[in-house]
Amino acid sequence: MTEPISIGTSTMPGLLYTRLMDKLGCLQKEGFPLNIGVDKIGEFTFMDCRLQERQGKNNKEAFDLIKNSIASCLADIIVEEWEARIIRRIVRVNYFYYNDEEKQAILNKAREVLNPGGYDSFQIRQRKEKVMEKILGYFEIHKDLILEGFINFRLKEYQNELEEIVNSAVDEFMLEKEYMEFIRLLKYFVEIQEPRVDKIKIIFKKNGKFMMLDAHDRPFIHECLNGLMVDLLENDINYDDLLISALITLAPRKVELHLEEGVEPGDTIRTILNVFGRKATQCGGCRHCRPDWEE
Repeated sequence: MTEPISIGTSTMPGLLYTRLMDKLGCLQKEGFPLNIGVDKIGEFTFMDCRLQERQGKNNKEAFDLIKNSIASCLADIIVEEWEARIIRRIVRVNYFYYNDEEKQAILNKAREVLNPGGYDSFQIRQRKEKVMEKILGYFEIHKDLILEGFINFRLKEYQNELEEIVNSAVDEFMLEKEYMEFIRLLKYFVEIQEPRVDKIKIIFKKNGKFMMLDAHDRPFIHECLNGLMVDLLENDINYDDLLISALITLAPRKVELHLEEGVEPGDTIRTILNVFGRKATQCGGCRHCRPDWEE
């Protein structure tokens, strides 16, 4: 008989055994004389997978097939089960100063990056292939593999990749946190302002600029905007900043947003909707949105 491949783990041994039996059981049904033994040594459970040699058969080919099946099984377990443990550990160790709610938000963002298309996405298949390649390389020299040790010492590159994803998730989390604080501050300014106008219509143009109209569709003119126009000319203020500043200054009772055909809702529109809440509405289509529209 050939030398067995032995897989040991102290974490979820039942899961490892079930997965191995599912993978290798298919080979047994196809006629491969394969024995799977289970042994427990201390806290570790070992699964020994041994191929019985057959006369007149290509035993090396059969052994390589079994080795690939085992490597595929372990890669699935590492990516599908251990990956979540690894990113939780990274967050716990590297970002211990965040509270539990913030840590969970970071974990959720990291998972969104790791699994953008569910559990059969290209990114997941790619990570499994990389891990499987590492396992097969290990099996070229060794026949005994302890799962925890292999992950900790042989998958450094994989863990570094996960750490980079967690770091990106933290950056995104901080940006969103700062944005929400910014929105909260703008909401406060709007609430304490006395409304200077009842209604403003804003038309977002395809050229990246905007128009402000009053309730009667006339170009909006107000003395409060004179100072803002001076700031625009004297300082490096873009049109989006000017619009937000104007709306905060005027604190209108109602804001109507119109997007010309082809204009995608961007950060400025999202900010206006968040700050003004029920006071802001986005038009579903009218002559301001479509110049060729007929009433």
